[in-house]
Amino acid sequence: MRIEARLSNVQDRTAIIHAGDDRGTRGADEPGSHCPDVTPSVLVVDDENGVRDLMRRWLQGEGYTVVSAGNADEALGLMAPSPPSVAVCDIRMPGRDGLWLADRIRQDYPETAVIMATGVQDTYGSVASGLHHGLVDYLTKPFGRDRLREAVGRGVEWHRNAKDSRCWRERLEEEVDLRRAEIAQAIAGVRPQSGEFVDALLSSLLADAADAYAHAHRVATLSVSVARRLGMDDEEIATVRLGALLHDIGKLAMPDALLRKPAPLTGEEQQVVRRHPQIGAELLASLPSLAEAADIVRSVYERPDGRGYPAGLSTEAVSLGARIVAAADAYDAMTRPRVFCGAITNSDALLELERCSGTQFDPRVIRVLKDLLKGAEEAPGVPLSPGRG
Repeated sequence: MRIEARLSNVQDRTAIIHAGDDRGTRGADEPGSHCPDVTPSVLVVDDENGVRDLMRRWLQGEGYTVVSAGNADEALGLMAPSPPSVAVCDIRMPGRDGLWLADRIRQDYPETAVIMATGVQDTYGSVASGLHHGLVDYLTKPFGRDRLREAVGRGVEWHRNAKDSRCWRERLEEEVDLRRAEIAQAIAGVRPQSGEFVDALLSSLLADAADAYAHAHRVATLSVSVARRLGMDDEEIATVRLGALLHDIGKLAMPDALLRKPAPLTGEEQQVVRRHPQIGAELLASLPSLAEAADIVRSVYERPDGRGYPAGLSTEAVSLGARIVAAADAYDAMTRPRVFCGAITNSDALLELERCSGTQFDPRVIRVLKDLLKGAEEAPGVPLSPGRG
């Protein structure tokens, strides 16, 4: 795997939980097994009674539940109480046409697959237009029973995938909410009576994740060293340390099915995972002494080019502390083996950070980090992230 791909994984997956190997697998299952399967239903929309009745009989013979409508308004009325799995719509109808209906269906009933029936003279323009309407298939009149069966079968498969995706997302969101509540309860029981309370909090939350605990401390050590080199004062450095220690706390609310997934995350799964900085910041906001650290936690995954998350902020809107922790986190993640990729060498990690300087990382922070790590190689007693040589 190219180094560039590794860092992309680090930034999108952010070395999630940092070694789920010592945590048991629990939580949401893989998609496709959550929504109850029901008999597929089909809505046939055509202003010609004979064509409409023939399609209905053919589809009922295939075991589908079928309803029919003679125009777009009637079709929408039938869909309101129970959206069908598939809608077969004629393009040319009195009043609102099939393309208008397709748009409404895709907007109001996104899990219904739309198949368009067109006349030969309509085919070219319909296909070109339909590409913008999210249509699943086209039927060119006249068509036979086998062609109708094929198109509707494709539509049913599309519908099931869309429904499973929605159920999977709901299950993930439910697990995030449950875990978030558990973490909030744990934090509520913490009383910041000494300077060691953050470590006590981490020890409690990461009791079954020794590697994640060690990662937090390595990132904190490296971040503090960079902050000191950049001339931050003692109070600012203390805040950077707290932010670094707690930068991944929101990931504890993420489902293990995502954190330990060995394949790339889907777009919807990325949306769920990318909530973790905001969740972490909100969890810490309940402790006034961690308010400034919460700001670092919220902004660690923002980027100078504005393509980060959760808010898409650019450099000017992100604190220096967050920019420092972002670089330290990425470096430590790349030099440690992960569920989805192995470790790379310290020198390769530094090259990758330099390559992404100005887009993903603050150039000034990267320069200092590089100098610091090069100096640590020359003076092995410096207590920095050890990584691989």
